[in-house]
Amino acid sequence: MYRTNLALVGAVAALLHTTALAQVTMTPLPTFGTGGWVAPGTHPYVSTGNTERGLAVNPLTGNLVLVARQNVGGTSNNIRILDGATGADLGGLNNTGLAGGTFLVNMCDVGDDGAIYAANLATSATASFKVYKWTSEAAGLTTAPTVAYDAVSGVSRIGDSFAVHGGTASPAKFAAAGSSIVSASNFVSGPLDATNASVAYLSVPGTLGSSNDYRLGMTFVDASTVIGNQGANARLTTFDPVSATVAASIPLGGVARRAIDYAVIAGRPVVAVIDTNSSQVFVFDISDPLVPVQLATGNNTTGTLLANGNGTGSVSWGPVTGNSAVLYAMSSNQGIQAFSFTMGPNANATILGAGCDGLGFGTNGLPSLGNTLFELAVTNVPVWAPVALVAFGSTSIPGGLDLTSIGMPGCFAYNTLDLGLFATGPVVAGVGIFPFAIPNNPALAGLVLSTQGASFSLANSMGLSSSNGIELNLGF
Repeated sequence: MYRTNLALVGAVAALLHTTALAQVTMTPLPTFGTGGWVAPGTHPYVSTGNTERGLAVNPLTGNLVLVARQNVGGTSNNIRILDGATGADLGGLNNTGLAGGTFLVNMCDVGDDGAIYAANLATSATASFKVYKWTSEAAGLTTAPTVAYDAVSGVSRIGDSFAVHGGTASPAKFAAAGSSIVSASNFVSGPLDATNASVAYLSVPGTLGSSNDYRLGMTFVDASTVIGNQGANARLTTFDPVSATVAASIPLGGVARRAIDYAVIAGRPVVAVIDTNSSQVFVFDISDPLVPVQLATGNNTTGTLLANGNGTGSVSWGPVTGNSAVLYAMSSNQGIQAFSFTMGPNANATILGAGCDGLGFGTNGLPSLGNTLFELAVTNVPVWAPVALVAFGSTSIPGGLDLTSIGMPGCFAYNTLDLGLFATGPVVAGVGIFPFAIPNNPALAGLVLSTQGASFSLANSMGLSSSNGIELNLGF
């Protein structure tokens, strides 16, 4: 007997795990500070004075760049290099020539080529927004910065959020915003080549008119796409030299989840955000930006935290290695956290054995979480009996169970068949397709299902043929 209830197959796949599955993990980076946290007051440049807002990872060195306006030894407006593994101070960049702005430096980011950029905070329509550039960590320790951008930006406040894209494969450019709502939600973008060219995207359609949806978090997805955030709903926004458009609003689940950074890990688009009230850090899969899936959350802080009344801070992904990356997060007044983040197992499909009477079995795509187009295909189905079946089992039999004893010589079973037998869709040109959408549920990462095709046959007394098996490993 066979069934055709595809919803039942999905339910079986979702519920089948009696042992713990491999999960997305997010754990404190143990070498960083104490328990993955550089607490305020434990580092001369990490304070509770609302002076640290900009933090970014150098992709070439793995070190952190920290903008710290804390006065240390008579010097403020510091751009410090912190060891990415430990949080130790490695020295400060030469800050000769910083001038202009409500804050001379406020936020920072690093290009693909290791060039470091720090931006001021400009709080009037006539004040210049300035971005300074140091070509590298090593050069910056002794050499004063150049000015990569210096212009009246077209908005009355800018520099609360700031991000850089490119520097190697494409020219470096910035995107920045502030709390100005004269033109409703807005941001500014331009090249970091000292030409001072830029475009102010005003009253961006799809955003709030009463506040600026880009003011406290900004990250690039690609050269023409940013995600801006002020909490609650991040705006995935595409832009060209003339206009900007919200492509999707990403619900982040909390109004204080503000600073944000984007990365692609194990082929999955993810964002990390920090709650600037609690310092809780969240990672979401935004394969479907309208329905983000929370992958992990963590908080390395302890004790009572000083309030971050401005909602400022930064989140920055370190270099991605395989399925893993280091994640850094800072809510102003609450220190710097570091996490080791691992996405979990890769999705794969492994062929087991061979079929009999010419019957074949394959996949269309990989069984990756969220792959709604994944399919199993029974091939070379006989034209005189165009019916194909798929058998599901919780356990594979790699060498195959010989079926000679039931009248199927040369045929083998490659799974335990304990999850049922299901019909494919109509057989067309000898191929029966079984749609098997994989839910975008991180809890399924590491789930193993064993599958095999079957059909009718004239080659044996049982009147059936079996295909090769396929072991499905659900993952990323």
